[in-house]
Amino acid sequence: MTTIAAIQGENWAVVGYDSRVTEDNEKIYTLPKESGKLVKNGNYLLGVAGDMRAINLLAHVFKPPVVSATAYGVKLDKFISTHFLPELKKCFEENSYSKDGENDSQVIVVINGTIYEIGQDYSWAHDESGVYAIGTGSPYAMGAMLAGLETRKKTITTAKSIVRGALSISSKLDPNTSGPFYVLHQNY
Repeated sequence: MTTIAAIQGENWAVVGYDSRVTEDNEKIYTLPKESGKLVKNGNYLLGVAGDMRAINLLAHVFKPPVVSATAYGVKLDKFISTHFLPELKKCFEENSYSKDGENDSQVIVVINGTIYEIGQDYSWAHDESGVYAIGTGSPYAMGAMLAGLETRKKTITTAKSIVRGALSISSKLDPNTSGPFYVLHQNY
């Protein structure tokens, strides 16, 4: 399936993803970087674990609402709840990907340097640790990132290294995760 790993810093975010897609445990694909599991759409970074249909829609159909560059904290949380998520749900529903208020994927959203983990029911969460992972390899990635951050200062450079290492560890333990790995960051 997928491993997407992310670290939230102060006014920045780092997100990495693997390239393996498995289909019904029969076919294995390696996605090219430009058609990967994480896309830049406007000022957003959007990553998906689950069906490829979701990332196809986010890359080629979804028109995310424009957010003020000054939105941060509670103001940004409110924007995500009242503007972004309704538009995401609408896009999925209009393209026959969502029914009964749910979809079959998890989504990582990065906007204004802030990470949001979106559930299948369109709820979002932040974690106090600032460490996020979705997909089948997420437990391994979470453990690797938390261990990596215990003794290192949280900087963009360190976060990139830790995320890349977490993806590599996930690929050794999760058959649905494989390189090449790609890492992006966003500053606020």
